[in-house]
Amino acid sequence: MVTNKGDAIHFMKIILDWCSPQVARMMMDDLDFYIAETTDNESVRDSIKMVRKFIYDRAEENLMIDKEEEEFRIKEKMAEQRGMTKE
Repeated sequence: MVTNKGDAIHFMKIILDWCSPQVARMMMDDLDFYIAETTDNESVRDSIKMVRKFIYDRAEENLMIDKEEEEFRIKEKMAEQRGMTKE
């Protein structure tokens, strides 16, 4: 039976509890390369690929959030320099 979305998210959370996001991505890359791409077990293959996708999607989402926060800090600093803050 293929892992469902809930199981994959739970699997991802456990991995990220024990590994940094970068290490988790590298680990999932290795699992994908050495196991998912070589196994005949479709369930194992699909499960690894699903968890790997969720981990990468989460990393991309975090990068977008970081970028938005940085843009906000820059705009806030510019407004402060122009004397446009409410103090």
